[in-house]
Amino acid sequence: MKRFAVRPEPIENESFNGFLLRIGKLNCVFKHSEIVKYLDCEPTPAPGYFGWLEMPSKHIFSALERKLEKPLTKHRIRFKERAHLRWLYSKWRMIFDLRLGFPRICTACVSEQGILDWRWGLAVTAHCPEHECLLTSHCPKCDKELKWTSSLLIGCPHCGKSWNELDSCQPSEISTTERQLWDDMATASSDVDESLLQDICLAIVVAMRPFDLVCESVRNCPKIMEHSRYVARAYSLLESPSINAAWRKQCQEKRGQLNFLGQDFVEAPCNNFRSLLVKEWWGPSEQALPTKELPFAENAFSETTAYISQSRRDKALESDEQSNYRFQTNVISFAKILGLSEESAQDYFRWDVLKSHKNVKYSTSRRFDLRDFGEIIQKRPRPNESIEIFPDNTIFSRFPVTFGQLANDVILNRVDGGFSDTRGVKSLFLHPKILKKWLTDQLIRTDAQGLSMKRATKALNCSRQHIRKLVAANLLEWVGEHRFEPRVDNQSFCEYVMRSERLL
Repeated sequence: MKRFAVRPEPIENESFNGFLLRIGKLNCVFKHSEIVKYLDCEPTPAPGYFGWLEMPSKHIFSALERKLEKPLTKHRIRFKERAHLRWLYSKWRMIFDLRLGFPRICTACVSEQGILDWRWGLAVTAHCPEHECLLTSHCPKCDKELKWTSSLLIGCPHCGKSWNELDSCQPSEISTTERQLWDDMATASSDVDESLLQDICLAIVVAMRPFDLVCESVRNCPKIMEHSRYVARAYSLLESPSINAAWRKQCQEKRGQLNFLGQDFVEAPCNNFRSLLVKEWWGPSEQALPTKELPFAENAFSETTAYISQSRRDKALESDEQSNYRFQTNVISFAKILGLSEESAQDYFRWDVLKSHKNVKYSTSRRFDLRDFGEIIQKRPRPNESIEIFPDNTIFSRFPVTFGQLANDVILNRVDGGFSDTRGVKSLFLHPKILKKWLTDQLIRTDAQGLSMKRATKALNCSRQHIRKLVAANLLEWVGEHRFEPRVDNQSFCEYVMRSERLL
């Protein structure tokens, strides 16, 4: 059995991949596949990754002990702990698995120490805190992506330049939050605040697609050459009011085609981000946003389609440098903007009132282009002598209807109504008589024999005695014979509610 000629010990904070590559470098074996083959082992890469991310299995450690001729029990325990840290995996985060499947390094650290730090392979790190520079996944000289090879510990595997011959990676100021995270990860057994990771992962996904309303979770980070730069921007979104102000300003420019729907739809990505955060952050706080003019051009947000799932991709939407994805909404996000229940938002889109893109199994996940509302609003202007109805009007709690149902019927021209030029789809305009007829029809459809006492008292939030007083005062009427349980006439109930709400 041929042993390794040079038999190193693992170094503190060295990654398992890095340890295998360092063994290979010292023994002139450079390809990771050859290193594993030399150990007489089959590769055991982490599932779901196209790159090399070797798992520290008992089998491979037994082979290492034979080839290195030394016990590695304590090191195996440490590597195994790092591979199975509780906070590395979570279905509640936007990024489920925090590990990266591609190499990312600080060239200065590799030049000085000759090892790969395990924390460089985490999706939530962007910087080397020692040299305050961005971690890089490509060569600063030839700009080609780095590969899992032992020569990575010497220099670029493509152009052959040694790391000590090159300038350090791009200087960049490390945020307070990231520096604290590095301190928390100082030892493999240390615990990390999962709510903090939740917000960081959300910010990373938003930084990738800053003008999209629909943000999707990802199983693990796709390979992006500028990953560190996006993660650094994510920390800025959490901490910097000026970056958030620049982002909001650019949302107004990039999503300007939605101005007809109102400010809430234009700035929805910023507002949605703030509402989803677990912790209180100074950056996205509405009160913290500065009012003075900022050099927005210096904080231009870029976008990448790598964080758009295959199910969401659409050739028609990718025609304009992928910017058309910015205008997509789904039922859930639409409900959040309008302050509707999901049921009411579902009703808004009944009968395919808008064409859905790449329809999926669950109706709440269907995606629509908000720009399609422009033509609808133009076709349904405000009628003369109409009144404005908002989603929070109490008639939607007193009748078996939703704001979405009413809006759907207006859009389909089943009801003569229209929309606001300034508030877009956030309200409806109808003539009081039209509204009264529509509400009466809905009552008859569900309670053709009139409202039961139980239903009437619940709708008006009153007692049976109060209903009888209203009938005695000719404000409500009984319907038909009522030997036992009287029922309230639908039309009189509708007129009473509309008068109470000053809609008549």
